[in-house]
Amino acid sequence: MKNKTFHFPLIFCIGLVGLFACRDSKTHAIEQYNPFMQLLEKGEAFESNFEYDSAYFYYLKAKTYVEPSTEQGAYNSLKIAQLQHTIGDYFGCEETITETLEIYKGTTYLSYLYNLMAANYHKQNNPEESIQYYQKAIQLTEVPLDKIIYQNNIGLLFLGKKKYKKAEEIYTHLFSNPILQQNIVEWARVMDNLGYTEYKLKNPTSINHLQNALQLRDSLQDSYGLIASNMHLSEYYQTSNPQVAKEYAIKAHKAAIKSQNPDDQLEALKWLTKLGTPQEVKGYYEKYIQLNDSVNLARSKAKNQFAKVKYDAKKATQEVIKYKNQKSILMVIIGLIIIIALLLYRLYQNRNKRKLQLATYSTETRISKRIHDELANDVFNAMTYTQTQNLENPVAKEALLDNLEHIYKRTRDISKENSDIRTDEKYEPDLFQMIDGYSDPNLNVIRKISEPINWQKITPEKKITVQRVIQEFLVNTKKHSQATLVIIDFSEDKKNITITYTDNGIGIKNTQKRKSGLQNAETRILAIKGSLTFDSTIQKGCKITVVIPK
Repeated sequence: MKNKTFHFPLIFCIGLVGLFACRDSKTHAIEQYNPFMQLLEKGEAFESNFEYDSAYFYYLKAKTYVEPSTEQGAYNSLKIAQLQHTIGDYFGCEETITETLEIYKGTTYLSYLYNLMAANYHKQNNPEESIQYYQKAIQLTEVPLDKIIYQNNIGLLFLGKKKYKKAEEIYTHLFSNPILQQNIVEWARVMDNLGYTEYKLKNPTSINHLQNALQLRDSLQDSYGLIASNMHLSEYYQTSNPQVAKEYAIKAHKAAIKSQNPDDQLEALKWLTKLGTPQEVKGYYEKYIQLNDSVNLARSKAKNQFAKVKYDAKKATQEVIKYKNQKSILMVIIGLIIIIALLLYRLYQNRNKRKLQLATYSTETRISKRIHDELANDVFNAMTYTQTQNLENPVAKEALLDNLEHIYKRTRDISKENSDIRTDEKYEPDLFQMIDGYSDPNLNVIRKISEPINWQKITPEKKITVQRVIQEFLVNTKKHSQATLVIIDFSEDKKNITITYTDNGIGIKNTQKRKSGLQNAETRILAIKGSLTFDSTIQKGCKITVVIPK
């Protein structure tokens, strides 16, 4: 009988799933909402129900959500290679493992990848390559039981090459290992393989190991193990007791059916065709042909289905990469737009800052000019007057006092126009008091409130700007417009404060001095992102509309 190398891959797959499930249980709990984990779990569910094409689809889909160089990526690739090995796609399995080994940066799954590669070469009747990869797996693993499993597999290779002495050395050494004896399933496997090797060497003690292994597996209800034990015992009795050999072959066949293992069913049927009666042999042979054709057809379809799924997954991956590239480009564009917008905003701020500095400089220059033009000459004249006139003369003394009072009033007006402005709850009364202060016998200033303004919601900067601008308008009107009436209208809506300034003077077009005098006011308004508009449609006078955002 051939050695039972075909038992290992499925046993390996089942053990691997259980081992990884334990190791990754915490990871599953932590990342249960990760698309990768959800897809992986779906694939594992389909694989446990022998729906390999669906499992393959979800494993490939999960691959698009994980970096292949990570532990999760390596585990997912291992699951894909496992399925390929199970359906007999050995070249696809080798390709998947090779690609994974090239990019995998971890160590957790290296020994399992090498072990599967070894089993793959074993199936392709390449024992030399297989042994090399088993040895690599042994060197890399730090799990003592895993080392024993890989050494057991090397023993199977020597059995297949009929190097029974080497196989016996391995199994005798493993059989006495205390770590192995703590794991009854693996101990029974090694015991059975040792008994089978001893049978090949015609060692009479082999039957003890074969039967003890069968009893252990039966007590454990180890379906896969029972297949191997019954097949080995069937071969053992084929010469000495064909009827007993037939009974063991029938038990192996039933165990293979229970385990849904078509390869072992075929092996058992092959033995039954040698051990049954001529009438039974015909039935067994027909079942063998039918099952063999069915298995080959199913695997051929599975390979084609895997190829289609892989092609579709590759297209999906390309679409994902394309989407990620487009997303990256979009993010770069958005980033550039944000940077440009920030630069423009900074430029705008700097420009407004320069305008504000210009307005401050202009105000200081204007104050300096007024002090020089309006006060310095008056003070000089007053000083000259005191030097040239007899101040004991009541008339001269009275003239000097009138002149000094005039200088005082002029100084007070300049100080008032440029003094600090309160922005608290006293702002509105101070503003209206300032406006009313410009009324005199020659100029009537009327303030109008179309819509009350909630000054508490306006920033101090904007309040100061409003008062300074209105002062600019009133001073300009007094100096240049020859107006007798000024109307200042305040209104407010949800977004803006609007101030409409109207006088009945000579207008802006008729005096260049008045136009240049209002430039400072316009600069102030623009600095707080407001707007100032001159109405050119009126025939006489001046109308200015100021809009300030809240």
